[in-house]
Amino acid sequence: MLAATVQFGSQTADVFVRNLSRAGALVEGRNLPEQGESVELRRGDYRIPATVMWRAEGRCGLSFAHLVKVDDLIRRKGGPAHQSRVDMIQRALRENRPVPSFDETEQLVGAAAIGKKLVDELGYAMRLAETVNEALSNDAYILGRYGVTLQQIDEVEQLLRKLVGNLSAQDAPGRC
Repeated sequence: MLAATVQFGSQTADVFVRNLSRAGALVEGRNLPEQGESVELRRGDYRIPATVMWRAEGRCGLSFAHLVKVDDLIRRKGGPAHQSRVDMIQRALRENRPVPSFDETEQLVGAAAIGKKLVDELGYAMRLAETVNEALSNDAYILGRYGVTLQQIDEVEQLLRKLVGNLSAQDAPGRC
């Protein structure tokens, strides 16, 4: 299972890639695009144009506009630390090697990229909070009953947005 996003129109959906081939992928997530829509599957620095061939029960099938190198997508550089660990563990299992311990994977990920990974993790948490808050706010019953709680989720989202902005600004060129 690989973490990725699907961009369609002005929307972005966080997804898990369940199946991946050179020609397409099965993705799972919320608020997925409709059948026939043009999308872009994003994983790390990769941007793959695709078309949604089908959609059902929180999953959709993507047909890539061109063939891709599956190994390159699996060996994504950068991104959330947990995903790098998951990628290393999955690679070891596929190659019938012993699964690396948590300490080994942490060393392989490297301490130099911790700041970027933190920003990525906080950004992901922010998008999740935003998605949950948006979905729940669209239900009149839930909004009436849990309005205060939804405001608290909104405050968490705003805090995460501020943290991501501050951490990103620290990494900007010309800053000390």
